[in-house]
Amino acid sequence: MIFSPLLVTALSLRISSFASHIPQARQVRNDGIHLAVRPKCGALNGGTADVNAGINLSCIKTIVSFGDSYTDGGHDDGSVLDPPILIPPSPLAGGRSTNGLTWIEDVANDINATLKDYAQSGACIDLSLWPSNPRKVDFIGQMRTFLGQGNVLDPQTTLYSIFFGINDYLASLVDGDHMQAAAETLLEQIRTLASPPTNARNFMVLDVYGRGTVAPSGEAFKQTVFNGLRDFHVQANTSIPIPKLNFAYVDFATIWEGVLGPKPGFAAFGYTSTDSCTLCTPENGCSTIGMCDDPEHYFYWIPGHPSKETDRIMADFVGEVLAQCKVT
Repeated sequence: MIFSPLLVTALSLRISSFASHIPQARQVRNDGIHLAVRPKCGALNGGTADVNAGINLSCIKTIVSFGDSYTDGGHDDGSVLDPPILIPPSPLAGGRSTNGLTWIEDVANDINATLKDYAQSGACIDLSLWPSNPRKVDFIGQMRTFLGQGNVLDPQTTLYSIFFGINDYLASLVDGDHMQAAAETLLEQIRTLASPPTNARNFMVLDVYGRGTVAPSGEAFKQTVFNGLRDFHVQANTSIPIPKLNFAYVDFATIWEGVLGPKPGFAAFGYTSTDSCTLCTPENGCSTIGMCDDPEHYFYWIPGHPSKETDRIMADFVGEVLAQCKVT
């Protein structure tokens, strides 16, 4: 990336501090917005939990990212992203659905890794499951783009990040509950990446399907993905033989529940509002016209999409999961 998050350099936020996350340091950076929750670390043989099963951040030199608007950096072909500059009245900083860097850019900058981003705003996992999805983009299409490029990446130093579920869950409210099929499709894409010619070995899967809402279909989706990742790691119940995979599972629901719920509540994170700073209308779309006066302390930037400060603490949360939730 060309730009780094504000004060990252001054704080020397590299591998060591990425893992340690001194609370006092968090509160004087990022406009005072800081984590007020911790990962819910768990075991492989159990319910969905934050885990790190073999990912060594110090070895990661490249991150390949798939996802939706939360991860879309403005280009969906793995090329270098534009600087996160706002040009009003557009609220999309360099094409992002936020006013600065996305969480995955923050993660990449924290470990000095090259980011190849294929995420697309509005993407679901598999369009064939969700005919109501407004944009005709999905994980399968992103995979097609990535594989079609013939990338030659070192499996040992490349981390594949996969963050879907929000648009799948929204579509399920219209098209019916096909969340289990979506989970199986996600796992099938991981099998593809783990097979020749890519031979991927390191995966990070993240979720916040309901953004503070909990539904049985969403929880079952998460559990199926988690169980599949566990099986890839311990090499059990795999119908297509692949080598042992390293993976991390990161559940951002802890942040959303902490901010939007009563405990600890948004003020504990440093926010003054859980609303979005900017507004969107059917007539004019999203715009900075009429935006809030204090965007640095709003949870969302455009409706339903994290502000750059929220993206920063999402990256901090990833770092804590990878450092604190190690399992074998």
